[in-house]
Amino acid sequence: MLYIVAAMEDELLGLQRELDALGASQGVGFPLEFHLVGVGPRNSGQIMASAIVNGRRRPQGVLMLGVAGAVEPGRETGELVLSGNYVRDSAVEPAEPISPDQTLLEVAEAAAAEARMPVYRSDSLTVDHLVTEGWERQQHRENYRVGTVNMEDHAVAAAAQAEGVPFLSVRVILDTAEQPLPGYLPKLYRSRNALVGEVLLRPWRIPTLRRLKSQMELCQSVLTRFGLSFIQKEAERRRSAREAEAADAIY
Repeated sequence: MLYIVAAMEDELLGLQRELDALGASQGVGFPLEFHLVGVGPRNSGQIMASAIVNGRRRPQGVLMLGVAGAVEPGRETGELVLSGNYVRDSAVEPAEPISPDQTLLEVAEAAAAEARMPVYRSDSLTVDHLVTEGWERQQHRENYRVGTVNMEDHAVAAAAQAEGVPFLSVRVILDTAEQPLPGYLPKLYRSRNALVGEVLLRPWRIPTLRRLKSQMELCQSVLTRFGLSFIQKEAERRRSAREAEAADAIY
């Protein structure tokens, strides 16, 4: 069993649709479950822990897919990110960095190569709020030597680690280090009605929202392509492992 998790529905929607269209959700060689863990370290960690402990089938691994904000200048929207360490913002909650499972990381590297997707390798920082200003991005980059920020990786990794479940997060850069984000953005993530109201009441914000929508659509496409390739490579790995076990049993 592989859990594929994300903070927001939009991050998994493309992959779920492709699997449904291919009729492959039950035919990839191993069972999959999709889970939404919510936005933010507190929610995501608690929901992930509950899913692992109370799930009908214990996962053999957790793959987190989602978007991230760049803090290193020069990175572009749509770049695939593989982190060597998930770091927690110590100003909020001191914690040791957590490394991804090496087997899942190798599968991800092979999947990206198969799909001809360049990979940006950089540690990620988990924060408790949306980083909107350039000065804060620079501060995080200098303090923690990370390339991206998000709001879930360390918390979800910690929940998986506590239960002895292999974990890997794969992110795609949404907003660049040079791109300021509007302060009203967090409330729009929580409610589609809030988004509609924002457009109707403040039409001058439409260009900013349109740009973010376009960026998110690109990220969805990258996550979907990667997810399909990862599932294929993981199925191959598990099949090879079964064949090796069978051969060992014979001899």
